[in-house]
Amino acid sequence: MIRKVAITGLVAIASLVAPAATKPAHADGDSKAFVIKLGTLAPRSSTWGNLFEAWKRTVKKETSGACELDWAYSGSAGDETGMIGAMKSKGLHGGALTATGLSSIYPSVVALQMPGLVETWPQLDAVRNKAKGTFDTAFDAAGYKILGWGDVGIGHVMFRKGEGKPEIRTPESLKQYHPFYISGDQIGSMFLATLGIQSPKALSVPAILPAIAGRNSDSVDVITTPAIAAEQLQWAPHVTHVVDMPVGFGIGALVMDKDFYASIPAACKQVIADTGRNTSELLTTAIRGKDGEAWAELMKTKTVVKLTPEEKAAWQAKFKEVRNKLKAEGKINAATWQAVTDAAASAK
Repeated sequence: MIRKVAITGLVAIASLVAPAATKPAHADGDSKAFVIKLGTLAPRSSTWGNLFEAWKRTVKKETSGACELDWAYSGSAGDETGMIGAMKSKGLHGGALTATGLSSIYPSVVALQMPGLVETWPQLDAVRNKAKGTFDTAFDAAGYKILGWGDVGIGHVMFRKGEGKPEIRTPESLKQYHPFYISGDQIGSMFLATLGIQSPKALSVPAILPAIAGRNSDSVDVITTPAIAAEQLQWAPHVTHVVDMPVGFGIGALVMDKDFYASIPAACKQVIADTGRNTSELLTTAIRGKDGEAWAELMKTKTVVKLTPEEKAAWQAKFKEVRNKLKAEGKINAATWQAVTDAAASAK
């Protein structure tokens, strides 16, 4: 029986499950491994990459080489929308997706990431646990298997203050900067539209670094992102200020094409299911810890904008407006929106 073992620290991760006697299950009855192709935007050297490599080693060991994970890092399999397309065409079998990619499968999943919805990780856990069954069922109906849920980090506003520009203390002051939203991000585009920002840029994740590294008059100079992403994707050196207020909590999941999952040999499938779930749990712990450390470092090295109660109230009012528009315009299913909103209210 496969069982999880205690692990202390990313460096010590050699396996995600304890050794188990597993009968090899080779594809097509020969000695070739059954290869599962997975994609991620994360770099190989990142916290995500370290854990995915540990998962890869464990799967190979637990199946005696009968099943192998083949990861495409740093968006080499495309952005998340592209990865979903590759899964549909069977060029890719699954991947690690953020809410942007997940919403390409089931748009209402972004309800978990609505701005101002929750204020702490325990609150997010309470909301997600209540809604998990609904989302798992929706993804299954769309043709995908959720191997495990995870997190991306706590989003904060970060910006590069130019000469003559004010600090970003209210939603209105954001209009004097050059924001963008990630291609496919319904919440980001809705937020900027609600602010009245005309024709904001839509960028893929790989395009963010060159965009924010620019120093032209119209270069991107503000980003809303978790600290861990800003650190590991090298966006942090291009901002001077951070706003000490959570905007939203980034969620993600390990996803696989359901038909392909069904085709995995039985012995391999159990290993994939167990280690996929364990990987998600380990990622949750690791990412939350690393994101907290990255945020603490940013608060030491950047100018921290501490908002007044009145300024926070202005953001919360705008967040509520965005949440209501997401429901009113059908971006989020009304029943899902209400369930998530009610769960968040009871969790606070």
